[in-house]
Amino acid sequence: MQKERITALFKEKNFRATPQRVAVYDYVCAHRTHPDAAQIYESVLKSDPSFSKTTVYNALKSLCESGFLIPVTIDGDKVHYDANVDFHGHFICTCCGEIYDFDVPEPHGSGLGGFKIARKDVYYSGLCPSCKNKN
Repeated sequence: MQKERITALFKEKNFRATPQRVAVYDYVCAHRTHPDAAQIYESVLKSDPSFSKTTVYNALKSLCESGFLIPVTIDGDKVHYDANVDFHGHFICTCCGEIYDFDVPEPHGSGLGGFKIARKDVYYSGLCPSCKNKN
């Protein structure tokens, strides 16, 4: 996504468009591979050596809290980030570790009367088609 479009999107939602937030969001939008913070940091550091890990983590936290990114905690070890904030599921291959998006209908009525739901996650694991065909 172009930086001008990101800045306009942030402005539309009254979200401060710092160069760091724009760079982090731009990377996650461009890399639909569900990158983790270390991958994002390594990439943005190449374009701007003044980035610190703390800056990247703070940008990711702000982007998630503002609804621009969703955290994906499918593998238990790391938090991955997704710019597709529409309700959908994630599948992780237990062989290669790739994370894939898949469509899933939004559930209506949770059966959790009285609870306040903060987030809904749908996670599956197994073998992706490529790894399944290798075995």
